[in-house]
Amino acid sequence: MDHSHNLIGSLDHVTASYTSAPPARKVGAAHRADQLAAWVALSLDEPSALKSLQDAAEELRDIPELAAALPRVTEAAMELLDAEFGNIQFVDPRDASLVLVTQSGFGDEFLDHFAVVHGDHSVCGRAARQGTQAVTADVRDDQSLTPHQKIFRASGVRSVQSTPLVDHTGRLLGMISTHMSQPGRPSDQDLQIMELYGQLAGEVIARHLIVPDTAGHPHNGTVLDGRRPLLERTGSTNGVTQWVYRVDEPYGPGGCRTYGIHPDQWRGRITTDHPDHDAEYAAALVARDLRAEWNIHRSGEARPVHIHVWRAWEGTHQDAAFTMEIQPDLNGQRHRAVDPA
Repeated sequence: MDHSHNLIGSLDHVTASYTSAPPARKVGAAHRADQLAAWVALSLDEPSALKSLQDAAEELRDIPELAAALPRVTEAAMELLDAEFGNIQFVDPRDASLVLVTQSGFGDEFLDHFAVVHGDHSVCGRAARQGTQAVTADVRDDQSLTPHQKIFRASGVRSVQSTPLVDHTGRLLGMISTHMSQPGRPSDQDLQIMELYGQLAGEVIARHLIVPDTAGHPHNGTVLDGRRPLLERTGSTNGVTQWVYRVDEPYGPGGCRTYGIHPDQWRGRITTDHPDHDAEYAAALVARDLRAEWNIHRSGEARPVHIHVWRAWEGTHQDAAFTMEIQPDLNGQRHRAVDPA
């Protein structure tokens, strides 16, 4: 039985801003790579656990409205960690605060106190600032949580974990937190599973929150040529490079289409700031995501795909900076680069 419910006013308030200003903060590429490696290992060691996560994610994808999906995300997180309380916060793109939008088990005093969280003097705020999972085994031993001790005592909270909700590009959408009335820390494996659920749920939430900017993705050379001056200005500044990627699969005689049931999942941007992080590096990040998904879901219907990477703006296959073909090998070993020319 679903005991979670949305805070409708807060949910409407914060989601309204996503159409014009999606959150800019991202989880670091190195951390995402570590996550993927851990998840692939988990898929081999604990396939039943990942099967349960896959089923939970599929259930979320079948829910047509965000307001109906969020309580289920909260309940699933509480079930995964055997927690008594839970909540979801969204990043407000306007000021990077965390706004409480869904909760289970809390009273009005807790909801009022944590309605909007600024800074990192909380478990969820610390997780959001670092872009990683944060755990406090006993809130009474954490001096940084002193301003919240009265609320924790009144609400019966002794331990907290907060996990980032992220989309497939690593963009931070919000936090999913669970709370217990007894001190303690979930096992490393349970936390790892929770972290994976944060990404799977985050990808579903992102499709409801973020409206793709199709105007910013030209699909023919004429439009692209018209943007050349802007491309040259924005493609690389002070060592920071914006790469645009898209994953295509063969379709029909000589044609192709964007990969996946939800194409926007495999179309986006990657920002790099290291001289060695070129178009091939950006393609490799996308390839890692694909291999992880194929290992986790073990799909027998996956086909060979092409990963195209452009600098700054999406163009045609012919003007891609780099193109990679990757085969759906569940061991994640077989792929080859393709000459974009």
